[in-house]
Amino acid sequence: MSGLLEIRPTDRVMLLAPHPDDESLATGGILQRACTVGARTRVLFMTDGENNPWAQRAVERRWRISPADRVRWGKRRREEALSALSCLGVPLHSVRFLGYPDQQLCDLLMKGPEGLLKDLTAEIAEWRPSILVYPDPVDRHPDHGALAVLSEFALARTSLEGQGPTPLRYIVHAPLHLARDPKDVALPLSEFERDRKRRAILMHRSQLPLRGPALLRFANPEEGFLPAARFGALDGRHPVSMCRLEQGELHLTLGSIRRVGLGALNLLVAMETGRGSPQRLIVNVTAATRPLPVRDASTGEPIAVASCVKTRIGTRFVLPLAPALQPQLIFAKLDRPSERRLGFFDAVGWRPVPVVPAQRRVEAEDSAERRAPVPSTGIPGS
Repeated sequence: MSGLLEIRPTDRVMLLAPHPDDESLATGGILQRACTVGARTRVLFMTDGENNPWAQRAVERRWRISPADRVRWGKRRREEALSALSCLGVPLHSVRFLGYPDQQLCDLLMKGPEGLLKDLTAEIAEWRPSILVYPDPVDRHPDHGALAVLSEFALARTSLEGQGPTPLRYIVHAPLHLARDPKDVALPLSEFERDRKRRAILMHRSQLPLRGPALLRFANPEEGFLPAARFGALDGRHPVSMCRLEQGELHLTLGSIRRVGLGALNLLVAMETGRGSPQRLIVNVTAATRPLPVRDASTGEPIAVASCVKTRIGTRFVLPLAPALQPQLIFAKLDRPSERRLGFFDAVGWRPVPVVPAQRRVEAEDSAERRAPVPSTGIPGS
């Protein structure tokens, strides 16, 4: 990484964390650097991390976990996060827990994101950070990916009010084949800062029995972040291999899916339009051999029909959008609900769709489809 991150005393650093421990793993360096130079900090936790059954079973030596047990576990994780932030020098009055359900942010994004999006937009608009740190859409954890999309939507809404913050995105659960780029930003850490970050990570005692060595590996000589211009970190390796918006239609090509799973395979689309609730669409692509219904994700009602055709690089889906719809941001991903219920991570998270089509991109995609060999898409019948 060639870009070096500088924190100034006049900065206002806001961190959006899906769970307790993300603040230490991804941003333990940037938070303590901000506090050291006198910059103001704000930390928002979306969930309490209460739906963490395997760690809770390992620590408490119990198999059955009741709702009351989860509440107690979430309280413990809150306390651990506060201890870690104290270790990093973050004043506790700058910390807020929003209390949204752990392991359900993706469902919340697709079925009812208004509350969380309103909270994010209000916090950003009121606190006016100069640096906003939040997950990257490609993060494999569904909560992280969903928060990334919602953060982008909130930024789009608040940026209308004036100069917005500098966005920095982090990845805790990295997918395979994550591309490096010279535009990525690094914060080098001194040995003192690394040691302090290790001590903050160790404050999350509930997570150490199962993942202690893996967590401590985050105390690296530098912290890395993806800047605003760095979208599509997986390049062509994302399962949504090509995507574009063209004349009111959304074109998405599903290429090779490297992880075979059980249950329905859905194509999810989330769009920010700048007014009202974001538009969320779902298409069951388990058997992509015929026109498929496009459903409103919040109601389940069919609102359009997607066509699909097998190409040289996968299966291309064309989703017609409402004529009045003018999306500012579009994200797409593949999702297996059965895997998320079992606690599995995604193979990869969300992919941004270019909203302004470029003719050269269209010509390049068409050329690639003509000359590429046919891969296995993992979709029956494709």
